[in-house]
Amino acid sequence: MRSSVTGIIFTHGSHGGAQEAEEVDYGAVRNVLSVLEAPARIALMTAIGVTKHTPGHDWKRRGERLVRASGMPNTIVRPGWFDYNGADQHRLVMLQGDTRWASDPSDGVVSRAQIAQVLVASLTSDAADHKTLELVAETGPAQTDLNPLFDGLQADRAGALDAVLDRDNMPLDHEPAGVVAELDAVRRRF
Repeated sequence: MRSSVTGIIFTHGSHGGAQEAEEVDYGAVRNVLSVLEAPARIALMTAIGVTKHTPGHDWKRRGERLVRASGMPNTIVRPGWFDYNGADQHRLVMLQGDTRWASDPSDGVVSRAQIAQVLVASLTSDAADHKTLELVAETGPAQTDLNPLFDGLQADRAGALDAVLDRDNMPLDHEPAGVVAELDAVRRRF
């Protein structure tokens, strides 16, 4: 019997050390992808600054790589700091290149409701497919249509493990052998 799953939204995340990050931030993605019976649309939330090497960020980034390697339709959202918005910060801004590495709210802020709005909208937006973005909110009114924002983004390159504008600072030949094997396995699944 085929699964009726057509879309998956990942919003998990750890706050611990390397082992917890591996088990939660990476493990959740690996485990779900390994049991899918058919391709599904994926929306994955990680974090702004994910390309800055820390144990947690490295495992989140490996989770992103699994999603891209699957070849399934996907959107990867890297939100800024949750719920630090000012009362007038409703205008969503989608960035690429992961250049905000301060590791504090100066990287950008966004509400949980706004993150949820973007994740859900990405599941049905052709303009959001195969795109990775950093999400922040700035001063101004909320947009009602997110497609123009998605349209303004560059798509991730077909077959690439990292986002289109990410810095090349996590070479595959330096990755754990198990991670490389799991990337190869997910590429063969669909």
